[in-house]
Amino acid sequence: MTSAPPYAKPTFTAAELAAAVAEIVPKLPRLLKATFGKSKVDPKLREVILLSVAEALECRYCRAAHTELSRGAGVGEDEIRAVRKRAWEKLDPRERAAVVSALRRIGAGISVDGAIDAPLEEHFSAHEVARIAALVDAIRIASLSGNTVDMLLARVTRRARPRRDSNPASEAAVAAAWAVGAVPAALAIGAAGAWRRLKNRGSRT
Repeated sequence: MTSAPPYAKPTFTAAELAAAVAEIVPKLPRLLKATFGKSKVDPKLREVILLSVAEALECRYCRAAHTELSRGAGVGEDEIRAVRKRAWEKLDPRERAAVVSALRRIGAGISVDGAIDAPLEEHFSAHEVARIAALVDAIRIASLSGNTVDMLLARVTRRARPRRDSNPASEAAVAAAWAVGAVPAALAIGAAGAWRRLKNRGSRT
């Protein structure tokens, strides 16, 4: 294992996941309001934010899921490519402000022109800012947990060295917690994507 490269993506230990979950639990009502109901964050904007964070944290599972969900929410292929290339100038001002704020919230190193770095408060109410923050915290948990699954797989296959402060039991605990939410979500997203493609195919015939 010593000759394997270090695992490069950000991950969780079981203790870090527990702390992150404890921190987000009080925000669950806010998170539900951001996703459902009359006061939800616009689905297209929501998916642009979530895909941007998944890309920044390099979680292949969240990236795949939110690419599919983005398409379902009306995000075009050009905009998806812009998110992946961090071409912020191609996003509209509200999306740009939300994405830049989201990436800074997760500690992603970003460089933007000051002219396009408008604070969230210029585009969103205080309630909207809080709901966007809850969305970002949730996708951070999902992405770092997904990366931890991959770190466990890399440990087993000896493709990469895991974090020095991590161990198989911790990684397995994170993987188990991740699977509880990820597997049903993946099935639902896959079914929704298949249904959307069938509808689109039918509309073209």
